Amino acid sequence: MGFLAPLFLGAAVLGGLPYWLHLLQQHKTTPVTFSSLMFFEKRTTTSTKQRKLRYFALLAMRLLALLFLILAFAQPYWERSIAAGAGKRLLVAAVDTSFSMRRGGAVDAAKQKALDLASKVTAAEPGIVVAFGSGAREIGQKAEDASSFRNNVSAIVAGDERTSYAELARVLRGLAEAHKMPLEVHVYTDLQKTGMPARFADLQLPADAKLEIHQVAPQELANYTVEAVTPPGRIFDTSKARVRATIAGLHTSKANKAISLVADGKVLATKTVELSENGRASVEFTGLDTGYGFHRGEIRIDGAADAFPNDDTFRFAIERSDPRKVLYLHSARDTRSALYVRAALDAAVPNAYAIDTAAYETTSSPNLSNVSFVMLADPGALPPSLEASLKDYVQKGGALWIAAGAFTGALSKMPVLGLTIKESRMASRNREMFQTVASKEPLHPVIERAAGLESVKFYQVVAMEPAPATKVLAKTADGVPVILEQAVGEGRVLVVASPFDNLGSNLPLHPAFIPLVERGAQYLSRQQESTGIVAVGEGVELRAATDRATGVEVLDPKGERALSLEQAAKATSFAPGAEGYYEVRRANGRSSLVAVNADRRESDFARMEAETIGLWKATGEPGEAQTVNAAGERTERVNPWWWFVLLVLLLTLAEGILASRYIFGSGVGEQAAAAMVGKEAA
Repeated sequence: MGFLAPLFLGAAVLGGLPYWLHLLQQHKTTPVTFSSLMFFEKRTTTSTKQRKLRYFALLAMRLLALLFLILAFAQPYWERSIAAGAGKRLLVAAVDTSFSMRRGGAVDAAKQKALDLASKVTAAEPGIVVAFGSGAREIGQKAEDASSFRNNVSAIVAGDERTSYAELARVLRGLAEAHKMPLEVHVYTDLQKTGMPARFADLQLPADAKLEIHQVAPQELANYTVEAVTPPGRIFDTSKARVRATIAGLHTSKANKAISLVADGKVLATKTVELSENGRASVEFTGLDTGYGFHRGEIRIDGAADAFPNDDTFRFAIERSDPRKVLYLHSARDTRSALYVRAALDAAVPNAYAIDTAAYETTSSPNLSNVSFVMLADPGALPPSLEASLKDYVQKGGALWIAAGAFTGALSKMPVLGLTIKESRMASRNREMFQTVASKEPLHPVIERAAGLESVKFYQVVAMEPAPATKVLAKTADGVPVILEQAVGEGRVLVVASPFDNLGSNLPLHPAFIPLVERGAQYLSRQQESTGIVAVGEGVELRAATDRATGVEVLDPKGERALSLEQAAKATSFAPGAEGYYEVRRANGRSSLVAVNADRRESDFARMEAETIGLWKATGEPGEAQTVNAAGERTERVNPWWWFVLLVLLLTLAEGILASRYIFGSGVGEQAAAAMVGKEAA
């Protein structure tokens, strides 16, 4: 037995305090009024009888409460064995299945070494097999014999994920908590430095865990890789399409490399780049001679393969199509707003949109069959046939963008949407000179890139009453919506409560205007659902959270369905687990092609330092509360301080009850009360 804070035992001298108080309270003298003491003889009166202790039970309670309180602060402890089977451990074989382990059969070598643990697996010391990459998961069930353990190890397959030692540590902590046994962990990995977390604390092992590292790829390989590719995504003019790529040499010497642009398995162009020692170089290809539709593209390092050829190719997806048609409906007197919108789209995505303009006063039945989305600039009283056509277009999945202005503010209802218009607020010298955005939804696709939107000056704002289904994306300090969205049937409607003519606001001249128009056009035309490049494990958007749950089918590189029926009906995104091209098919007929590549951090084979490995192992060593004795048994400290605190509380409660009985049961309380009454009466 020992004490964690023995200095607190010095407070035991305070135990004499209750004893002294009990003696002090026994001798009481009642003064008696007398005329004169001159004829009385002086004598010494003994007080021995008055100093005798009374209320021994009450004194004992007070002494014990003080003693237990002192012991609680001193924190006594003793050591005990946790279980009769002390020293038994749960064997864990953790095999790294990340993308970097594909070099030279490293995963197979790791599995072969992990099989050596099978001879140690028994019912008393079971074994668990864990495969880890960007996540960690158990393979099979807990094995209690060598055969089951070998089967679990054999089921491990190499993956394309990146290494995350933090995820491995998290799963190990969960295993220790679930099985209530100390762990003996054997990790089979290439010790890739890029797999380390930003915070070392994330590597914390469970208490009393023994960690052994088995390095299966001891050499730092010189590696050339296609690090990044920037494709056009969508092509409208093949002669102007540009594809840029970055080639990196990691732990390499100076060299020249031939780089090829490939589309659908056909080499379109080849260029040579010069790489310095451990350097990087950029290469650009102009022109993509492809047909209409989706295409599978690659940037490839040609020539003799290096020690890790898996990252010598970088995949991307492109789509060739005609410019998307946009119908811009405006007032016959509005000759400015269309110019600003067209200039913003041409600056952001040249040749991506073909804008047709028309005056809504003279347009009754427009052809909306091939229109990507419609823009209504400051709509007033629309022709009934035009408003009916727009409603039907949106209900069936179309998209509409309304910019309100003076004509809209004169109405009582917003055209097409039917939202109630409360007033049209104009800046004046009697009120504020302009209004600004005070709050917004920063994660919405339309808003997320419009930096500086809060500094836009709105001189005219049409105040609308949002409906229950309306989502306010930006509003002023007094709660007036500036940008809002509403779903109508299968379609989307965006509303900006100010015109695009540079008269109602300075938005058309503000830096936020170009990204706002670009992202708004992409959102309404659903271009974010077209093509893309993602890393293994990253999320691919299937549908917006506000969209209705329509079926989505995802085909993996093998042409097999990658989603379950429930996921296809409800999931808003999915994370691909392997490299390749994924085809996303939606029930409304829209399709997309997504190119998935391994995280290029896996291409750097720099190893974790020995000092870091030692520190990681130390996080599982027994702490102050858990030790290993000379016999190799696992013990832990038991500290009953909270029992002492509980006893103090119980004794304090009992002492209060007993003291009340002594005082009022002996009549002392009544006498004191009577004396007080007498004093008040006098």
